[in-house]
Amino acid sequence: MNNVMDLVLKARDNDKDAMYHILEHFEPFIQKSLKQTSMQEKEDLRQELRLVCLESIYQFRIDRVPGFFTFCEQVEESKKTLE
Repeated sequence: MNNVMDLVLKARDNDKDAMYHILEHFEPFIQKSLKQTSMQEKEDLRQELRLVCLESIYQFRIDRVPGFFTFCEQVEESKKTLE
């Protein structure tokens, strides 16, 4: 499977296959979040979560994703604020 960033870029160009792979990638998280949901509402909520996932493709700011070292610095700073 391609990395998620490549899939997002393809999905933004309306690549249905990339959208499918993104949903498949996040499906375990969606299923986990549905465990506390009643049976009557699971399918509706699942569809809503999948829709939000697809909408996020177009709202995601790729230019704001930090590099590895910047990310590490941000993690360290957040640890300091929690202490």
